[in-house]
Amino acid sequence: MNKIFLWIVLAVIILGLLLILLNTRMGQSGDAPVPADNSVSAPVKPAPPVAQPPLPVTPDTPADGEKLAAAGVKPSPAAVERGFAFETGEETPATAESPAPASPGTTPLTAAAHDEKAPAAAPAAPAAPAEVKKAEKPAPKPQPAPKNQTITNFVVFVRDGGATIRLDASSPIRFKHLELTSPSRVVVDLHGTWKLSEPGVPKGEMVKDVRLGKKGSDTRIVIDLHAKAKTRYILTKGKKRLDIRLDKTK
Repeated sequence: MNKIFLWIVLAVIILGLLLILLNTRMGQSGDAPVPADNSVSAPVKPAPPVAQPPLPVTPDTPADGEKLAAAGVKPSPAAVERGFAFETGEETPATAESPAPASPGTTPLTAAAHDEKAPAAAPAAPAAPAEVKKAEKPAPKPQPAPKNQTITNFVVFVRDGGATIRLDASSPIRFKHLELTSPSRVVVDLHGTWKLSEPGVPKGEMVKDVRLGKKGSDTRIVIDLHAKAKTRYILTKGKKRLDIRLDKTK
């Protein structure tokens, strides 16, 4: 019994609390004050009208100009250019603007002054010098051979492994040479005409024979060989001695 009584008391207390909360919420929603609208719009004053200046009028005739002047209308720039004066109504000729007089300290700018200020024209570039062709040196002409040229000594020396042909001359020797095969031989052309005689050829294993002849205006010497040889040409004594050395080839 005690438990049932306690539960009933507790339920009554809870129900009472719920009722109190409900009444509190309903009272707050019903008592909310309505805000008063105290803002009052100020009356708007109209803006005063802005006075616009009268538009300039261009009269067509002097009579119209007098009427406009009496009405207090100012002439337009076009009317002034045309020469209307509203005070008289007469058309006055437009005067040309006279140039302002120059101050005493200044001088008028003339064409000469423009010329002085204008930059000087760049001097014309000098013409490129014509290429001077180098004079080609003419080919040296062969000097004529001196007259009375003589081979004073013409000898064949035999040595081991070869031979030497010696020519002593009365003037410097100029020559050309050529080695030929089948059969083996050496050809020497002395420049010009020479007085000489065939030398004696000793027996040896290199030189077979020596022959003389002509090749145009030159004197030719032909040396016949037993076999191919290594040849050297040596000029000494102021080119007045020519040694032709012939050596066996290995």
